[in-house]
Amino acid sequence: MDREDWVALAEATVREEAGRVDAAAHVAAPVTTAETARLAALHEYRLLDAPADDELSAVVRAAAAVAGVPHATLNLIDGHRQCQLTAVGFEGGDSPRADSMCALHFEDGELVVVPDASLDERYARNPWVDGRLGAVRFYASAPLLTPDGHALGSLCVFDTAPGRLSEQQADVLRDLAGVLVALFERRRQARRADARTERAGEARELALLAMAESEARWELSEVVAETIDVGLVVVDADGHVRSLNRTARWWHGTGDEPQPHPTYFAADGTTVLDGWDLPWLRALRDGTVEGAEVVLDVPGRPRRVLECSGRAMRRADGSPLGAVVALSDVTRDREREQALAQAHAALAEHSRRVQDLADASRALAAAEDPVDVICGTVRDLTNADAAYLLRPDTDGDVRGLRAVATSGYAAGRVFYPEGEPSLGWTCFASGQPVFVADMASHQGASQRLVASSGVVSGAWHPVVLPGQRAVGVLGVFWRTPVPQLPDHVLPVLQTLSGELAHAAERAELLQRLARAAERDPLTGLANRRRWDQAISTEVARATRGGAPLTLALLDLDHFKTYNDTHGHLGGDDLLREFATAAGGCLREVDTLARWGGEEFVVALPGCSVDDAVAVADRIRAAVPRGQTCTVGVAQWEPGELPADVVARADAALYRGKQQGRDVTVVHRA
Repeated sequence: MDREDWVALAEATVREEAGRVDAAAHVAAPVTTAETARLAALHEYRLLDAPADDELSAVVRAAAAVAGVPHATLNLIDGHRQCQLTAVGFEGGDSPRADSMCALHFEDGELVVVPDASLDERYARNPWVDGRLGAVRFYASAPLLTPDGHALGSLCVFDTAPGRLSEQQADVLRDLAGVLVALFERRRQARRADARTERAGEARELALLAMAESEARWELSEVVAETIDVGLVVVDADGHVRSLNRTARWWHGTGDEPQPHPTYFAADGTTVLDGWDLPWLRALRDGTVEGAEVVLDVPGRPRRVLECSGRAMRRADGSPLGAVVALSDVTRDREREQALAQAHAALAEHSRRVQDLADASRALAAAEDPVDVICGTVRDLTNADAAYLLRPDTDGDVRGLRAVATSGYAAGRVFYPEGEPSLGWTCFASGQPVFVADMASHQGASQRLVASSGVVSGAWHPVVLPGQRAVGVLGVFWRTPVPQLPDHVLPVLQTLSGELAHAAERAELLQRLARAAERDPLTGLANRRRWDQAISTEVARATRGGAPLTLALLDLDHFKTYNDTHGHLGGDDLLREFATAAGGCLREVDTLARWGGEEFVVALPGCSVDDAVAVADRIRAAVPRGQTCTVGVAQWEPGELPADVVARADAALYRGKQQGRDVTVVHRA
């Protein structure tokens, strides 16, 4: 059907519905030229009464995840009904247009965010709010606008509790609405392309279809960029950096913006890059950039080598959208390549040894714990008689180096206290390789090692993390004299110690990520995930032991006014200072978490209600910057769910707000 056919069908549908709609259940929109055109556009997409495909469902799930709410839906507004094409967190379906929250504003073309619909006169009597169909409180809706400006419906996220969206969440929700329309458009273009191909076999339409699909995939990739482990830099059509994903922010420094300001160098590490020399601006100007290497220098951090590839992006209408460039950290690769290149240059005539070294490196990289195999591997590759791996340790109050792995001799519990002669200590402290041809006559050598193992010559190499921090020492020994260190030994020690350092660095990174997953990034307090774990533990402990457990919910008074007056940075400072002050009023066994926004929650095991009120009053007295807070207190009752206790504390907090704020209110079970 041509567009004129869809318009005629829409006019007939509107006239028919307008004549038979029951005002008590279905209220159709006024029959206007604009409404007729809008319905024609909607019907042309062939979305109504059709099952949503996986792509549409994935975008709606992403919207719920981005907004941090359990409910999301794709709403299409027909002449007399609202069609929920796909939904997350509830079973969607058709409902009268008169009952639709989205139908009130979806043609305005703007994102609508309602913190609490029950307090908004536009929605308070809506059946989705007043309990007839649902109990919506937080509500946000991004319009679905076609390239011609027709409003098809909205992408809606909501919760049964009040809430808000950050600017970043709002931007992503708009982007997701754009992705949905792009997917609609792609399906429509696909149908058109198929029809034209059947009639005339026009290859040009197929190319347009492929381009539209590529653009839609790019926009979807941009939304989920926060989940990948490569860096992403996105610039707008004017060349301004609009966003860095999680990995890129971590490389550049903490926060949404790079701090402190980095310097970019060319691959040679000395030529400063600026302006249009930067890969993301080259991609915007030239259309693409492939495999460009830059060296990122952030003050106080090791330099990082990044390989950059990306391209310019255009909207469906051909206008410039910006550019996206992917950054891959190849620092370790370049370091290993350099080490291997040096080994190849020095050992060109020993190709077998080079191959053995590469095989060993791969085996170590694949090993679950390289420590288990490192000594045997280095001993084989260096033709040594014995080897050990030393790591810092203590023996009582004595600091020293302990052999955590050995090969070639039974050394027992090898421990070298700090200050005792040991070439392992010399290597560890200096961070430099050491070779001694005659250990028995060397003043710095451990004579215990010589006596216990019969070694004559030895070589030591530090295991160094990026930033030149030694975390261990790898040593090899010979029981026959070695007057000069063989050429192949140092590259072997260097490469395998580098593999060990890489494994240690990876283990430390995993530990840091695990800790960060349980902490609020602004205040450093426990986040909701950590709170859920902690409160479950405390409830189980209270259930077993019968000790009291009391919860308190704290809310900074007039925080929005403070934020508006002092700016968001000032508001962030207040939240951090309050977290520190409140933590100083608590015991080690207490758990303080950021509940959301300016709200905090604390679990007080072993505290009665009176004890908890005293703690709450101390916290209220410690609020910084002349501000105040209101506290709601509730004691856990046996068999009660943690969420129910928090709800009672929240009710007490609400009463405190009504009483004038800066008070502690107790909710009795």
